Amino acid sequence: MRETFKQEKIGGRDVHIYLPPSYHQGAARFPVVYIQDGMTLVRDCLNLLEHKLRIKELPEIIFVGIVPIHRNDEYTPWPAPSLNGRSAGFGGMGEEYISYVADVLKPHMDQTYRTLSGPENTAMAGASLGGMISIYAAYQRPDLFGRIGAISASMWYEGMLAFIQNTEVPSCDQKLYMSVGSLEGVYKESIQRNMVENTHEAYRALIDNGFPEDKLKFTVEEGGTHDAMFFAKHFPEALRWLFT
Repeated sequence: MRETFKQEKIGGRDVHIYLPPSYHQGAARFPVVYIQDGMTLVRDCLNLLEHKLRIKELPEIIFVGIVPIHRNDEYTPWPAPSLNGRSAGFGGMGEEYISYVADVLKPHMDQTYRTLSGPENTAMAGASLGGMISIYAAYQRPDLFGRIGAISASMWYEGMLAFIQNTEVPSCDQKLYMSVGSLEGVYKESIQRNMVENTHEAYRALIDNGFPEDKLKFTVEEGGTHDAMFFAKHFPEALRWLFT
């Protein structure tokens, strides 16, 4: 039985690596998806992913799951106060985190494994704050990250919508998958209640700013909430859109 997941410490961080079924059977190279929150998205739908690989609905992919150290700091592009006014705020260390992925982790993966290293074969993906920082990575390093999976990205985050509205799209060669559930934030008292509206606004802003419509997939899950079940449902759909 093949080893499905490997664990390494790269640049002081724990990283989980999934090698596709045929990796050890030849000399082929594979696209890579860098995933926030470790390997949670992959593990939550692994059987479905491997089924789609077998029936050729998805290409074989190397998944690299990055375990966060301080999630609320690393996955936010700039500082913001806490949602409840009592706990610690968001640290806004997103640029440093993206630099780690771009300048430490990706070079290691490209040197150590048989990757397809170009931006058209390199994705950043995540859910919630992990989806938001993946979008921010598209702006910060369009030379590296040509495929972006933003599942229920935290578009409620203070300043994120304005950033997208007021910033030129990074590249017309990128592909972006965005999804949101129609019920996300509906019971929230904080700015998280703006989740759905802000995601719609972000989509419109991307199009208005020149992101090619044929390279931007936006899916609204009617009745969808902000939870792992819907994240796992949309992750394979995002991969299919980004790599086929």
